[in-house]
This record gives sequence, C-alpha cells and structure tokens, in this order.
Amino acid sequence: MPSADDEPQLELPLPLPARQSSRHAPALLLLLLGLIGGGVYAATDADTRPTAKIPSRPEDLSANVVTFVSPDDRAGVASAVAALKVAPPQRAEIEQAVIDRRQRLGWIVFIDSMDPDGDTVAVEASGLTQQIVLTKAWTPVAVALADSGPIGVTAVRDGQGGGITVAFATSGGTMPMRILRPGERIDVVP
Repeated sequence: MPSADDEPQLELPLPLPARQSSRHAPALLLLLLGLIGGGVYAATDADTRPTAKIPSRPEDLSANVVTFVSPDDRAGVASAVAALKVAPPQRAEIEQAVIDRRQRLGWIVFIDSMDPDGDTVAVEASGLTQQIVLTKAWTPVAVALADSGPIGVTAVRDGQGGGITVAFATSGGTMPMRILRPGERIDVVP
C-alpha cells in the first residue's frame, strides 16, 4: 500500500529576482500607446469617411439629372467636396463657398448605357473638368456650380468602337443619351 511519502511532491518555482526599472520604460510605454491609438484612429478614420452621403440608389437622387446638396447638410457637403478631383486647398475654398451659399454642389450619376468598354467622358462645371470612365455600375460625380450655366459632358474616348454610350441615373430611372463620338458635347442644365 502506498504511503503519503510515495506521492509526488509539487515544487514551487523560486521567485524571480526583481527587475530594475529601465529609464526607457516610460518612453516605450508612450510609444506603444501612441501606436495603438494611431492604429485605432486610422481604422476609425477609414470607416467614418463621408461615403454615406454619396448617391447609391434611386431614392438618393432627384427626378432631375443633377441632385443638389443642401448647404445646411454638412456631411453631404463634405462628401461631395471630398469626391471632387481637385487639390485640397481648392476643396476647402469650394466647401466654404457652398456653406456661404456663393456656390452650389450637386451629384450627377453616370452609367454606360450599353456595353462597358472603356468609354470616357469629361464633366465640366464652373471651370472644373473631371474625366470618368463609364461602367455599368453607378459612377457618381460631384459637380461644383458657381453660376446657373450648363454642365458640359464631352465625349473623350470611345472604348472599343460603336460610340460613347452614356446615361444618367435619376430617381425615376436611367436616362440614356444619344450615342456620342469623341469631341461631341452635350449640356446638362441644372
């Protein structure tokens, strides 16, 4: 019969000697917290970009080709300004002009009305020109309007022949335009 002396005995490890605190520990701790905080900021910054105000369904659009953004809708203005293909200082100027009601912002949503073959158009409003390649998916383009003049849509490149096939999305559906040749222009009146 086994006795109490035959049972295995647990040995506790010896305590580790106390470590000397490093003079670099506070700096390393701050660096670690900064990296974690920066990562959290970067992750949340990417998630909170103003994409929710970019038109993505018919309910987001007006019955007209141009859907205007209210200057009182700060998130909507920020989304449209962020989508403009201009330098950041010019974006800030446009945003302030919209808030001050000296300029208007709107969206035009483009679609290739036939086969998406790389057709390209240039959208010109108030001196600002933005080129886009048409696809079957919605392509929202922000336009800044300093006056009541028309928005020009110029056919730039015919993807694979057959003409540039452009359509506009509205709350009422898709509005196909006539087939364009490179250099031809249509005007959209806001």
